[in-house]
Amino acid sequence: MTSQLTPAQHTLLWNDFRDGSPTAFARLYDLFSADLYRYGYNLVRNRQIVEDCLHELFLHLHESRARLGATDNIRFYLYRAIRRRLLDTVGRLNKLNSNEYLFDDAEFQIQPYECALVEEQLVGQQKQLMMLELNRLPKRQKEILYLVYMKGLSYQQAAEVMDITIKSVYNTVNVALKALQVLVRVSFEQRGAYV
Repeated sequence: MTSQLTPAQHTLLWNDFRDGSPTAFARLYDLFSADLYRYGYNLVRNRQIVEDCLHELFLHLHESRARLGATDNIRFYLYRAIRRRLLDTVGRLNKLNSNEYLFDDAEFQIQPYECALVEEQLVGQQKQLMMLELNRLPKRQKEILYLVYMKGLSYQQAAEVMDITIKSVYNTVNVALKALQVLVRVSFEQRGAYV
């Protein structure tokens, strides 16, 4: 799992890749491609565009590896790269009008391996209610919470990925968490999901 890599391991893997190691390149693809695809699909909701951009990204990385800068957080680096590539592609194709926000149809989902860890029915019900309320948040709030809490990016990294100020990230997270707290409390009370 990529979240278990330390910054030192990220740096080592990235440097091995930049030095031309085919094994390191394959490991990068194995570790990050599925996650990047899910993130990209939440942004665009067009499988073909996401697949094409993902393959173009890894091809570009492979071809220009010697010129790439250093990083101790590969996920951040790749999230930022795939988001830019998708925005550029969608902009060129004029698939979305300028008022449409890319994370519009994104949904938080409970992964099967996470469900296996939930042993009690009440905890499972609470988790479902939490996901339901997360999915009801405004689009921008969902994207920021996804990047910061689901994918572990720092506030600064989320700001850079979304091309907004760090103050906007702090404010949006604060507003989203306060709203989520109220929504979850009401939902738990209505459905009897309190312990």
